[in-house]
Amino acid sequence: MADAPSPAAASMPPPASAWHTHATALTTRLVAGYVLVALITLSSGAAFLYHRLYESFEEEDTEFLDAHINTLRAEMAKVPTNIPAAKELIAKSHTYRTMDALFGQIRTIGGKVIVEAPGFNELVPDDSAFPPPIRKDEELTNAVRYRTSPSSPMLLLASAEVRREQTNVLLIYRVALDVSHIDDWMREFRNELIWVVLAGTTLSGILAWLITRRGLRPLHQITAAMKRVGASGLDERLGHNPWPRELADTAGEFDLMLERLREAFHRLTQFSADAAHELRTPLNGLMISTSLMLAQDRDSEEYRHALATNLEEYERLKRMVDSLLFIARADNAEAVLKRSNVNMATLGAEVLDFFSALAEERHVTLRVVGQGTAYGDVTLLRLALSNLVSNALRHTPSGGSVQVTIGESREFCRIDVSDTGTGIPAEHLPKLFDRFYRVDAARTVSQEDGGTGLGLALVKTVVHLHGGTITVISNVGSGTTMTLTFPSGGGSQRQEDKPAVENAGEAGRNLG
Repeated sequence: MADAPSPAAASMPPPASAWHTHATALTTRLVAGYVLVALITLSSGAAFLYHRLYESFEEEDTEFLDAHINTLRAEMAKVPTNIPAAKELIAKSHTYRTMDALFGQIRTIGGKVIVEAPGFNELVPDDSAFPPPIRKDEELTNAVRYRTSPSSPMLLLASAEVRREQTNVLLIYRVALDVSHIDDWMREFRNELIWVVLAGTTLSGILAWLITRRGLRPLHQITAAMKRVGASGLDERLGHNPWPRELADTAGEFDLMLERLREAFHRLTQFSADAAHELRTPLNGLMISTSLMLAQDRDSEEYRHALATNLEEYERLKRMVDSLLFIARADNAEAVLKRSNVNMATLGAEVLDFFSALAEERHVTLRVVGQGTAYGDVTLLRLALSNLVSNALRHTPSGGSVQVTIGESREFCRIDVSDTGTGIPAEHLPKLFDRFYRVDAARTVSQEDGGTGLGLALVKTVVHLHGGTITVISNVGSGTTMTLTFPSGGGSQRQEDKPAVENAGEAGRNLG
């Protein structure tokens, strides 16, 4: 019995090749559309032409019958008693025209036949087939088609009143016009139109296929370029080619996408290298320290001191891992916020109180001024503010000061963290919030410093999670000011509370 697929395998999307087996090719769709349009257009034109020609023949035959009836009426009026003359006219009527054979019959109102063309009864055995006779002063405008069987000739039937002027006797003249040759010609014409429509549709399909193939050639070129793109082909660009207007935007966006991918790939590579470097250094230190301790017997005090030193390294490694985990989750939009109105003056006082002992030891003055309410996650706001204060305190010499200034507008709450420290050279400012970036050229971490190079990156992540901004102004020798803006709490509860960021508490303790 075959094993059942695992849930993970069942939820995986099908490979791209599987989609190709179900999706109809764009060329096929376009050609099918062109063929359908050509078929509808040619069929409509052929149908219109056929019916218009049919109606023309119908009108011409009706006019011909009307003229014949009027001729007979004139003869009967001219020589009302000359029945033999009328008989001769009717008898010859079936050969009146080369193609159209006329067959007539004069009968009384009671149905007695007076004059009749040869073969009339065989052609029209049913008297009810004739339409009602038109009056003697009316013109014929409509005739009836009639056929006794598929093999018999097609007839056009009409009837009219004929009055003998002097005798005032009312007679009925019935006439049948043989239009078989027109019917045959129309049938052949209809078949030819069908062949024309089919041939035209087929030719349109072939031309449409050739035109579509040629028209989609740029799309195939773009597809080929996309296939060439890989980890080593991110420098591929399409915008320099003269693409059609419809594809120019696609090519431009593709170039922008490649540029973003290239930058992201570069950042990821740099991040991986930095992470490996930052993790390898303390691990090497721990291994060396442990090896030295195991090399010979030592007293308990030396072991205690070595374990305490190692514990500090373990704590720093844990802070680094927690910070990386938090940033990674925030980058992948897995982090959600638990927002509330936060009094930033109170929060600032709490943060400064936390650092008061260290500030006092370094003879640095801490102060918070202003009022304001931010709408955000209090844990993450404390994390961001603590990292900035810690960073400012670390780079402020003895006798300096660190000040947190809070202001509020209708839309945003602004927090300035200023110090009178050493300042940051201008060339470092654009990369200041990159992960593992440090201003000092030697990217080693001193035990006294204790930083991981992730503090400002965490601040940037927190600010972006709240939809805020972060800027920095610094002058070498005169200090630095970091400015954060968060949505103001004046708008009250603009969003519902959400689950807090996992591990935010752990990251919040990573001050610096």
